[in-house]
Amino acid sequence: MLSLVRGLVSPERLYIAALGLTGLAALVSVTLPAAERGELAANMVSATMGAALGGLSLDTFLLSRPAGWVFSRGRLWILTILGVSLGLTAATAALLTAFAGIGSYAVGIGAGCALTVFNTAASLGLRLKKFWFVYSMRAAGGAVLVAGYAILFVRGKVDGSLWSVLWLLVQLATAAVLAMTVLVWARRFRPLPAGTAGRAEYRADAVAVGQLHVGVCAQMLTYRLSQILVARFAGAGPLGVYALAVAALEFAQSGAVVRAQRILAERDPDAIQDQSRAVVRTALPVASLAVIGLAALGLLAPDYGQAWIFGLLLLPGTLALSAGKTWSAALLKRSGERATTAVALVTMSVSVVLYFLLIPWAGAIGAALASSMAYGVYAFRTRQSLQRSSHLLLNRMA
Repeated sequence: MLSLVRGLVSPERLYIAALGLTGLAALVSVTLPAAERGELAANMVSATMGAALGGLSLDTFLLSRPAGWVFSRGRLWILTILGVSLGLTAATAALLTAFAGIGSYAVGIGAGCALTVFNTAASLGLRLKKFWFVYSMRAAGGAVLVAGYAILFVRGKVDGSLWSVLWLLVQLATAAVLAMTVLVWARRFRPLPAGTAGRAEYRADAVAVGQLHVGVCAQMLTYRLSQILVARFAGAGPLGVYALAVAALEFAQSGAVVRAQRILAERDPDAIQDQSRAVVRTALPVASLAVIGLAALGLLAPDYGQAWIFGLLLLPGTLALSAGKTWSAALLKRSGERATTAVALVTMSVSVVLYFLLIPWAGAIGAALASSMAYGVYAFRTRQSLQRSSHLLLNRMA
């Protein structure tokens, strides 16, 4: 029966279903008053940014490693990297919670660490080509979260802090299940020996982690810093509405995320094709429907009346970001971490300036405008760098 389901449901569709359930959870959360949803959103953004900034980008790093890397490095090296990343994740989530002025330290730190474990385990699972199981775990977590939110709403528990605790528990559970499953796979596949790599190889790993992580940190600041600043300068209510619009538009990027992961898992960089047009064609109708849905929601729930405006302002940036993610994955495979880091740093520099100029002055409207402009810069610079790398490759071959 399970094999039949796997045959009917592709990993891509399963991933989109997982994102759909996450989007449904975000939709269910609009039953909260905007200020209460703002508290939930603040906890989520502190945790996700904590995992991204403190997690040493282990998920992307592991996906980009050559075949056999895990087994040549050994158990101690991998556990050391993971342990350091968890400590940094906890510290970063705590600092972000303090800066935002909204949210729970326990939720931010706990969920951030759970996300770091889940992302790391998911990357190892994807390296083993277990796409279906990894994506099904994401979908299961989303389904449980939707059900939990619905139960709390029916029972009259419209408290952002309580819903945040439920979100934390779901992250902890899915991380634990996936991590244990990956460990079982690893033992069956091949016992993990002591490391056989030399000191130079470990040093190269550390340099690669650092170069890649600088770029990922820059990307995360571009994607999520706006929400932290909205929380600080505009408050919980506007954050709740703006974060909803961001979540709705991010669903349109699901196809780009799947394609980027497959590009990273591709072992032959020369076989990578430009898939940006297909990604944009897929993202445009989904993003447009998301804006229409936000407008309809605003009619039903006056607290969220401005959500469609934020969504409309975010739409051009969403399309640019969808294309940019596939270009960035191809650039990473062809030119390495340094190329993607350079693009990310340029984008971050532009976005941070825009955020600090526009958000204190225009609140969430400023955040949406600044985000779209920053995403456009990211796509443009990534495309430029990818074209340059392709020209260099052709020159070498000639």
